[in-house]
Amino acid sequence: MKIAVIGGGIAGLVAAWKLSAQHAVTLFERHAQPGFVASSVAVGGVRVDVPLRVFYPGYYPTLTALYRELGVAIQPVNYATTFTGADGRAYFRWRNLRWGGWSWPYVLPHDVWGQRSRRIVAGALRFQARASAALAAGGLAGATLREFVAEERIAPEFVEGLLLPAVATIATCTHADALAYPADVVAAYAGAGLARQSVHRAREGADAVAAKLGARIAHVVCEAGVQRVARTARGVRVQREGRRDERFDHLVFATQANQAAALLADATPPEAAALAAFRYRALEVVMHRDERLMPKHRADWSPVNACVDAAWERPQSTIWINRVQPAMRLQPPVYQTVMPQAAPRDELVLGHARFERPLVDGGTAAARAALDALHAEPGRRTWWCGSYAEAGVPLLESAVRSALAVAARIEAAAPQVRAGREAESIA
Repeated sequence: MKIAVIGGGIAGLVAAWKLSAQHAVTLFERHAQPGFVASSVAVGGVRVDVPLRVFYPGYYPTLTALYRELGVAIQPVNYATTFTGADGRAYFRWRNLRWGGWSWPYVLPHDVWGQRSRRIVAGALRFQARASAALAAGGLAGATLREFVAEERIAPEFVEGLLLPAVATIATCTHADALAYPADVVAAYAGAGLARQSVHRAREGADAVAAKLGARIAHVVCEAGVQRVARTARGVRVQREGRRDERFDHLVFATQANQAAALLADATPPEAAALAAFRYRALEVVMHRDERLMPKHRADWSPVNACVDAAWERPQSTIWINRVQPAMRLQPPVYQTVMPQAAPRDELVLGHARFERPLVDGGTAAARAALDALHAEPGRRTWWCGSYAEAGVPLLESAVRSALAVAARIEAAAPQVRAGREAESIA
């Protein structure tokens, strides 16, 4: 079959790679490179992923298996974190003792010198124990994170000083969004080995992953200029700027739901409603050399540095790239700040990227169910995949799972397409 995939993020690359084993696939990408690596920045001859692509195997089993199948080498990295106020002064810090792929968080005595730090530790232990037990008992269904921490009387110092900044950083959302997160999603993330497994990255970065996935795809069209998608009796038609329309047997939207809705010219009311149900938040990432966005005292610097202020709707997270990417270890300090609340000096900026990230709230499960119902319709030729389309925090793992699920559905539909072609040739 001829299959089109629109979007070259990890979901689009995986869907196109999987389907290319049996079919002629064309991947359309709006950027000059596949979106998975389009914002990466070269620093001193080394490519740095933007945003940084890290994972821990317990929560990313599908991604981990994919990297293994592709032969992508991975390495554990230090992801210890310092938390500071807007003044840059540290109020909490956790470190990690690592051995191979395992990691054990710990704090030193001077890290918990004050009452606030001790209450953060106590709150963390209580949250982990109560959330794990409630998740195992099925007691978190329908509850928000706000409701769970209130009911369990989790220490406010932990909630406001560590939990919400952590959730907001991982999910790249506001503190209010984090409070509205389904409690079971947060508990599942925290309980999948986060405290024991090292964070990992692809040794050669996202570029190596994109190259291995792209090697099997017949046609990768960058700066594609796709303007419109419409269904026909025989398949799907793609209209591109300044090009003749192209027809495909199937088409996969590996874009955000809102972008897919804008491209699909003949969306049915159920399709439009399902896509509109997914919400997004803007995400800004800056690569720079401005150490003013790091903790005030260099002795407090960690690989990850979260800056939190009650007046801000989001935390600011600055990653010390030299400590996370070994190839950068001997270079001058380079930082990647996610959701910056203070702008680095212009002359020290190395790269700037803006994205949109899916939100997860009480309505997300119903939106995914509506999308699944659409995918189950007989004769379907258009499909959707991405981090928003699978359960859990919308990260690389859910993006890969959704891509593989859509590829499997298309494979199941292949006999129907072949039968239709045979009937046309006989007629």
